[in-house]
Amino acid sequence: MVTKMSKWKYTGKEVTPEKIDESLKTVKSACFGCDTHSADCSIARAAGDIAEMMDEKNIPVKDQIHAQITGALAGATFPIATPDALIAAFPDGANTTCCVGDLKMTAGEAGTLLKPSDFPFKSAKDVADIIVSRAGL
Repeated sequence: MVTKMSKWKYTGKEVTPEKIDESLKTVKSACFGCDTHSADCSIARAAGDIAEMMDEKNIPVKDQIHAQITGALAGATFPIATPDALIAAFPDGANTTCCVGDLKMTAGEAGTLLKPSDFPFKSAKDVADIIVSRAGL
């Protein structure tokens, strides 16, 4: 059996999918769970760099959409207290679109899945968790 290797963009080292998964879980476990998340966070950047190495064909649709939502909100300032503030936090507002294959969902469409009791959101992960869960992905 031949294992497809990915290359770490910083050194060119070839890495197995198992090692990528292990490293990603380790980096994510280092998250401090801050109430405010920032694109300047070195832990979030490392997790993003490692996640890029994964072969998207092997990643479930829900995980890809989750990653796209959290990525789109990477520059947002949390907590986010209102639906309008959440839509404004997306790069293209309500028109920000996540897509995997034939599945497409705009931030505006995703916003209809949210309830007033969901707010305030403390992180992009919290937003993505609820949207992916309620979308039935």
